[in-house]
Amino acid sequence: MTWHWKELLPVDRFTVRTSYYLAEQDRLTLTLLYQPLIGASAHSLYLTLLSQLERDQYWSGELTHRQLMLLLGESLEVIYEERKKLEAIGLLKTFKRKDEEGSTYLYELQPPMTPRQFFENDVLSVYLFNRLGKTYYRQLRERFMLDEVAREEYTELTYAFDEVYASLHHSEMVSNLKSETGKVLHVDERKALISRQDEQDVTFASNQFDFELFEKSLSKSIVPDSALTEEIKSAIIRLAFVYKIEPLEMSSIVQQTFIHEEEVSSEQLRKKVQEWYKIEQGTEPPALGLRTHPLKERSITAREPATEEERIIHFYETTPPLTLLEIRSDGAKVAAADVKIIESLMLDHKLLPGVINVLLDFILWSQDMKLSKALVDKIASHWARKKVRTVKEAMQLALLEQNKSNQNSRRSGSYPKASTKGKANPRRDKLPKWLLAEKQKEQDTKAAASPPSGRNELPVSGDKSFEEMLEELKKSKAGKGES
Repeated sequence: MTWHWKELLPVDRFTVRTSYYLAEQDRLTLTLLYQPLIGASAHSLYLTLLSQLERDQYWSGELTHRQLMLLLGESLEVIYEERKKLEAIGLLKTFKRKDEEGSTYLYELQPPMTPRQFFENDVLSVYLFNRLGKTYYRQLRERFMLDEVAREEYTELTYAFDEVYASLHHSEMVSNLKSETGKVLHVDERKALISRQDEQDVTFASNQFDFELFEKSLSKSIVPDSALTEEIKSAIIRLAFVYKIEPLEMSSIVQQTFIHEEEVSSEQLRKKVQEWYKIEQGTEPPALGLRTHPLKERSITAREPATEEERIIHFYETTPPLTLLEIRSDGAKVAAADVKIIESLMLDHKLLPGVINVLLDFILWSQDMKLSKALVDKIASHWARKKVRTVKEAMQLALLEQNKSNQNSRRSGSYPKASTKGKANPRRDKLPKWLLAEKQKEQDTKAAASPPSGRNELPVSGDKSFEEMLEELKKSKAGKGES
């Protein structure tokens, strides 16, 4: 898990700086466009840091993070996590300096994108659409639109600069530049003029897109090297991230785009990718459920899993939640309602992908493969309050829940009935192996249970072995060349 106290302490000092003071339009953009993506806490942190700047001042005084905790009414761990959101979305840059007195942070606030930049951004616009839905997204976009003016019906009368102002005489210009006043024209190299950065974007520190493989698969006769400008390369990386496109697939899309055009803009490429996505995946935009468990929160990274328990943990850590649901549906497309449940678990409950996998599996196998949003929200809220960050913690909590359920069922003398015609004890029959304490035969639920193998810390048994789960994953990915 993330040990925030290794990075940040309440006694650490900080100052706030900005090179652009926010106008009312910027605050509206922050609230209506950014807040649905970053959440209310990150939005509040940004405005609180901004409030440290007095009117017409661009540097704040020095404060401690303990004072920031009191202002926000939040723990340092929450502040640290919300700060990372602001950094990732391009609203904050953080710098650190260490000296004899301790650590001092510089928080440099960045202005939000203009509405036009935001809605033309491949990453943010798609996620906002996903978050708000089609109807409200369109209403919100209309709010930031202006009607075009038919300028061809008008005659422009605007005066040019040289039609109004007279130029200095050559002799006056030379004498002024040579005098002391000429020094005023030069800007101190240690200072910078206040400006607005018109071009800003979401940055990717590292990505899993294999650009080398992508370039090798391109036909030079169709896409010359000169065509891959920095703008196009950046667009390719962003689009591959948003729409989860593999290098070979992206290569095919780019070549199709260049076949009919000598030069291609990032906008044309974006439209081509969207067309491809609609054909391959349907009309729904991509979702956040394609992310996997963060590397720093994984328990098995630099080695191969040795025990069956470790293989199960590794499976949950490396499988995106949407892929897990596809496996449980035998490769069928995941329903839009289930996609929304995954997004809610990530965005509303702030659970990590691996933890979500455990939760989904626990509910699916115990509820006859049904996903009840009410039950999902209830368990997710509990796990969020418990601050579950790792897969192993989630599995242990699921085991406790299952044990409680079994005890309650034994007290009542029967298991809860489910709509499975002719199947006895469906809840126990459907549980994954790591949730069962004893092995049951598929056709005879009254047969004596065989003892666990003893190889794992967590008891394992059930209808399917873990190897069969992995085999299902391989089959579902076979069409895409994955194993």
